[in-house]
Amino acid sequence: MRRFFLLSQGRAFSYAFSSFGLAATAFSAARDGFLSFLLSPPGLPVMGLGLVMLGLSVEETGTVRRIRLGAGMRVLAFALVLVALVWAIAIGALASELVVLGFMFFGAGVAGAAVGFVHDKGVVADVRYGQPIRLETISADFVSLRVRGRDVNVPTSILRGVGLARDLDGRGVFVLVRSRDDIAGGEELPWVATTREGETFILTEHEAGLDAEVLATRLTEAAAAAREGGYR
Repeated sequence: MRRFFLLSQGRAFSYAFSSFGLAATAFSAARDGFLSFLLSPPGLPVMGLGLVMLGLSVEETGTVRRIRLGAGMRVLAFALVLVALVWAIAIGALASELVVLGFMFFGAGVAGAAVGFVHDKGVVADVRYGQPIRLETISADFVSLRVRGRDVNVPTSILRGVGLARDLDGRGVFVLVRSRDDIAGGEELPWVATTREGETFILTEHEAGLDAEVLATRLTEAAAAAREGGYR
């Protein structure tokens, strides 16, 4: 269920229900057209939904800076919902005949939006937040990962090459290794290809907390250092 509220459909559901709930109790503030509606308690969640969708689009373009910017937009969107609630109460929403129905819908919506807010706030602090795979360190000995609660160390000596990658969720790096059999717990990594040169898994910017170009450079330098006997 939590995963649903982090998807664009779940976020849209949450903000729409928040708006509908406030419209049931404070719609009198929006009688003069669409602009008037947007600048009223039920309109603020609609504006928030626009920020959410823009934030998701910005995040998907990649780079750590844009990932944080996109998440920050979604944090601001949730703040608009809270402002809308305070505003609705201030103009008499609690005296509405539909107060119970309105706040039931609003409560359902804001609960889903709060799930997204907690996630987005974590991403602003650390883009690896909530990722099942997290890069911990890169050294001349190992690329240390945290994979679904387990420590997985990829020996740097088995790295054969890297390449920039892009998918629907953003950017990352293809990591070519000699064989997944050389990695304890490596079966849980996201393997995407097997060739005569070796096997390849992908590590995204969200998982690494680094821009793809920086990650690729650091992996290449670590592999070179492993071959030369020391990280430089």
